[in-house]
Amino acid sequence: MNSVLNTRTDLYGGASVENRTRFLLEVVEAAVRELGPGCVGVRLSPFGKFNGIPADPRTEETLLYVAERLGRLGVAYLHLVNELIPEANMEVAEFKSQHLDHALLAKVRAAFPGAIIWCGGFTDRKSARDALDTGLVDLIAFGSPYIANPDLVERLKHGWPLDEADRSTYYTRCGEVGYTDFPAYSLGRASRRVG
Repeated sequence: MNSVLNTRTDLYGGASVENRTRFLLEVVEAAVRELGPGCVGVRLSPFGKFNGIPADPRTEETLLYVAERLGRLGVAYLHLVNELIPEANMEVAEFKSQHLDHALLAKVRAAFPGAIIWCGGFTDRKSARDALDTGLVDLIAFGSPYIANPDLVERLKHGWPLDEADRSTYYTRCGEVGYTDFPAYSLGRASRRVG
């Protein structure tokens, strides 16, 4: 849907927001027809720059158009991703979070009647609670904190320290190191990697 990348000249591209979003909306419409209203969710990365995707000057226009159309189709939830992108001077394993700004989230909230899930960059209970307290989103999704904390819900509930996932082991063949070697929290042990 990125207007810089999508230079097609048919009904699925170009400057027109209707054309650039047509494929997504046709797929969602078919899914809603098959599964029913309230049974389909859509995940979007409005400011996604993964693998060098260029910034899109029409991001807000596109996001608001899509949010309104998805609402009309009866989509249950919109899952919005805060992109995590490497800084130019940072090691590959270090990332900064780019949060959707609250003014834009308020516009999305006004355009979309379903639930809004926000994810990316939420690393603890406080950051999630602060986002929920804005009233702009309904749910917070956690990604990498779950990798390092198989008992994340219990840790958040009890205020226990969080382990930090080791990004250097992501998508690699490190044997037993990485996704599956983080233990559940024990009151009798110090956290292996405190976040």
